[in-house]
Amino acid sequence: MTDLLSDDLLIPTLSLARKTTRWLASLIDYIFYTAILWAIPLYFGEKYTSQEGRVSYHAEGIPALCIWAAWWVLLPIVEGITGQTLGKAVFKIKTVKENGSKATIGNCIVRHLFDMVDFAPFLGIVGLLVAGNNEKKQRVGDLVAKTVVVNTQNKSAHF
Repeated sequence: MTDLLSDDLLIPTLSLARKTTRWLASLIDYIFYTAILWAIPLYFGEKYTSQEGRVSYHAEGIPALCIWAAWWVLLPIVEGITGQTLGKAVFKIKTVKENGSKATIGNCIVRHLFDMVDFAPFLGIVGLLVAGNNEKKQRVGDLVAKTVVVNTQNKSAHF
């Protein structure tokens, strides 16, 4: 007998994005963010020359705040508003709640706070392993935020 009050009846069939597509989208996002991470100190930071003669740049104050703000704007905020980051837009995938409804900025903040767990050690191997071992292909950030990443082109596939 089926429980008529079950949430299972409300979950639409979603076409989940492939793990490799998600990884490549994240790679694009973080390459773009890294370019900003280097450009802000280069153009707005202070030049530093070490005793060995190596030149580097560092950011303090407003430039450092801009680096921090860029991460928030480029990843969780834009994704929370549009469902996509730059990388996700390139690959035509988006983040939604597990039930298929639009993910909120709050969902996206939570999922991106776990980027360090999913991506930092070993270029995303943790996220790939976790996503490869659950039905909805969710990385740690998705599991905590209760989100999934879906294709925007073909919505007829299944979990």
